[in-house]
Order: sequence, then C-alpha cells, then structure tokens
Amino acid sequence: MGNTCSGPTLNKDSADSSKTDGKGSDSNNVQNTPPPHLQIPRDQDEKSTNSQNGDDIVVEDVKRNKSSNLKRVMSAGLQVDTVLGRKTGNLKDIYTLGRKLGQGQFGTTFLCVDKAQPKEFACKSIAKRKLTTEEDVEDVRREIQIMHHLAGHPSVVQIVGAYEDAVAVHVVMELCAGGELFDRIIKRGHYSEKKAAELARVIVGVVEACHSLGVMHRDLKPENFLFVNEKEESSLKTIDFGLSVFFRPGETFTDVVGSPYYVAPEVLHKRYGPECDIWSAGVIIYILLSGVPPFWDETEQGIFEQIVKGELDLVSEPWPAISESAKDLVRKMLVRDPKKRLTAHKVLCHPWVRVGGVAPDKPLDSAVLSRLNQFSAMNKLKKIAIRVIAENLSGEEIAGLKQMFKMIDADNSGHITLEELKKGLEKVGSKLKDSEINSLMQAADMDNSGTIDYGEFIAAMLHLNKVQKQDHMYAAFSYFDQDGSGYITQEELQQACEKFGLSNIPMEELMHEVDQDNDGRIDYNEFVAMMQDTGFGKNGNKRV
Repeated sequence: MGNTCSGPTLNKDSADSSKTDGKGSDSNNVQNTPPPHLQIPRDQDEKSTNSQNGDDIVVEDVKRNKSSNLKRVMSAGLQVDTVLGRKTGNLKDIYTLGRKLGQGQFGTTFLCVDKAQPKEFACKSIAKRKLTTEEDVEDVRREIQIMHHLAGHPSVVQIVGAYEDAVAVHVVMELCAGGELFDRIIKRGHYSEKKAAELARVIVGVVEACHSLGVMHRDLKPENFLFVNEKEESSLKTIDFGLSVFFRPGETFTDVVGSPYYVAPEVLHKRYGPECDIWSAGVIIYILLSGVPPFWDETEQGIFEQIVKGELDLVSEPWPAISESAKDLVRKMLVRDPKKRLTAHKVLCHPWVRVGGVAPDKPLDSAVLSRLNQFSAMNKLKKIAIRVIAENLSGEEIAGLKQMFKMIDADNSGHITLEELKKGLEKVGSKLKDSEINSLMQAADMDNSGTIDYGEFIAAMLHLNKVQKQDHMYAAFSYFDQDGSGYITQEELQQACEKFGLSNIPMEELMHEVDQDNDGRIDYNEFVAMMQDTGFGKNGNKRV
C-alpha cells in the first residue's frame, strides 16, 4: 500500500489519560485496531526483506519494553536482593498512596500525597516479581538514572525520589494530570500551525537536552507527553524514559526498539544513533499538522515497510493549506539518511519553529554549557558546598554525569584537560572561544591543578534543583558546622577547604560575602540564602 494521508485517522483506546506510566505501558498507539508494543523472539519466522541504498535489510517487529504476548515465566521472578543497590527509606512513611492513575505491564501508577506538605505526586510502583531477567533490572535502574540526569529541564517530568521494599521499586515524580498529547490530537483532529510550532519547540527542546547530555530517547511519541493540567495553555512534559539509553558521540546501536509509526528507518536497519529521535519528533509534528501519521498500513509489518520505502505525502489534504515553511521542516526531519537529517539544534533554529519566525539573539546553549556557566558564577563557598552534596548523592542520581565524564576524559586518566574539555563541548554542540573555555576550566578546577577531576566535574555539572533540596543543603551545612553549634565559623571553613586541597582562599572575604548580619559566622538561613541564589552576595539582593 502506498503512503497517503487519505487513510484512517488516529484513534486510541486509552485507559486513563492522566496516567504517568513509563516502563511497560500497555496503551495502544496506532490506527484502527492498534497493535500492542511487541518484542518478538529472535527466531520469529515472519520477516520481510526490503532494500535501501543497495543494502538488504530485515524489517522486524519493534520491541517496546517486554512483549505483552510473549510467553514468559512470571511466578518467581528474578531473585535479586536489591534493584537500586542501596537502602532507601520506606515510601509509606513519607507518602500516602491514593487512587490508581494507570496500569502497565510492569507496574502501576498511583496518586500519592506527601504527608509533610501536603502535595500531590505520581508514584510508579514496579513489581519486582515481574523483573525476570538482569536486563529487566538494568532497564529500571537506567530509567531512574536518566530521569535524575535530565532533572531540572522544564519539559521533563521531575523525579522526586526512588524507594525500594521487598515487593516493588517505587518512583515518585511530578504529577501530570492534564492527559496525553495523543488525546488532545484525537479531540482536535489536528492543531493550528502556531500551536503545533509551540508544541514542536517543547518536543524538540527535550530531544536537544537529551542529546547534549548524552541520552538517546528512542521512544518519542504523543502518548509519552503529558500536560501538567487540563488548561488549554498547560505546559507539556515528557514522562517515559523506559527505552532511553546513554550514548557516546559516534556510537552505533543495533537493537530494534520503539513504537509503530514513530520508529526511524535506520532503527529497522539495526544501525542507528541519536538521529532516530529527530525522525520520531518529525512524525509527531506531521501528525500535529495533519492528524494522521506519515507512514501507515493495516499491519505492523506494512507500517515498517512504508517507513523504509514509502513516499512522504505533503500533497493530500490538509497539506495544501499548510505553509511551505512547515513542509520544509517536515521534509528535513523525515529524510531517510540520518546524516542528512537536521540536528535538534537546527530544528529549533528553523524559521517555522522559532518564536515569531525570528532568529534567537544568540545560539542555543547546550545543557552542558548552561550548567558549567551557572557553576562558574558561584562563589567559592557555594562550590565547596556543592562538592559536598555531590559526594553524598546516590549512584543513580549521578550515573549520567559519570557517563559524561568518561566521554570527555578521552585518555581515561581520571582528569579532564583543557583540550579534552574543548573537544567534549564540541561533541555536544558548543563551539566556544579558547578564552571562554579557559574561564570554564578555571571555574570548575577548584584546586587549581590545571585539570578537572571527577569530583570537580560532578559538582560543576549538578543541576541546581538537586543542590537546593532542603535535605541536601542541611547535610552540606552540617559538613561545615563540625561542632554542631548551628554556625559555620571561619576556622571551620578553613578546615573544610583544606580537606578539599584548596589553599590561598581569602577566608575573611569568603565569610563576608555570605555573613549578612556581620557577626563573623554563617548561620543556616544565611547558608540557604547563598545556596538558593546564584547571584547572592553583599552587593546583591539582601534577605530582609
């Protein structure tokens, strides 16, 4: 069947559109009678051979987490002592669980309320008995690691914490109660170009953040974007990182993952990289504008064949009424050669996507550069405090930064040189003057050794939303306040600096910068004010 937009419109039998469910979501997602996400055994006989650029390929069913119709032994589960690899608090001591929001193959999402605030969150509980392989366990760990790694991005659902007990792993996150982007598309039929462009900025903005931080999403689709509330102008957030992986620039992946309609042709060819996310985002934009997917068929196999060789239709209704600029963007995102496809950065700079069609005043900063710049603006005491916080974070909270350090530390020396930092920033899309890179290097190199060690890198790259958590700030304050007096003295500050190998720091100047009441010591309120305000100082805004 040739590709055309005159086919069936999208529809979906969804359970509860307010769900925040990642791993193992059972929601259907294709036209007419939507097929489930499948992971077909390797000896599957039903295959279809096609060719692209002279290479024979095998188009197989795409796996989405674990197959809903693949026979598996579910009784005992994989016998693991722990999934998270650390002891956690008891979820029910902190939160009250409420009604069920959604049900997936691996877990259930509940409404939960913080007993201390009270504030509503979503809690995804993943049954450990259903984690039957080491791969299942690693998938759960990696999803949590990636959520921590992307924390702070305005269009990524915020992880609050992860807990584990004898029967389940519980992931507490921001509640998105406004329903799926998919459901709003169904309700509208399609979006106006202006609104579609706004949503495209959000979706591709997430992709750009992921790629600049070394994460490939691999399962972008409208069902994985939820609105925070039901208001028309509600913000949109991505919620599912169950198939996401860390990657290094130039690394090639071969496992076939994704969802029908949205999977890129090179994924079906089993040779792909982060460019596959741009294809998926392009499919979403096509659907936002037209109400139907660009490549469709009555069967999954037919869909995959269309993705590999079908013709992109920008002629049938409603495309005659859609601007040439929108069509230009779709063409450049849905080009089959990933090397010719636009990067996320270039999509965000495309005239159709830019706000009002006007180019931004300056190039978009990568997430890496933004965090380094933020760190460079901080005073020495705050940098030391963040170093203390970084050394006490759980493994899953810094796993992504650990991957990034390894990527930039090309010679595996355990230290990042100026040249390695320059090349690392270039890999994530940041081209800076040597003087600018020198400034960042000096800011992160707290002990003036001429290189950035692992601890310095983690501290410099931590997002402020982790730094500003009350329990983290209190732990850092307690580290300095060695005698438990409730104050940090100049002597205690001197001792802390010496522990980190920091010398030649003017202590009086450092104290004066934070000590608002000039009593010669820093109390907890003054410490928190410093941690919560990047520009804090005696010459800045004072606490009243």
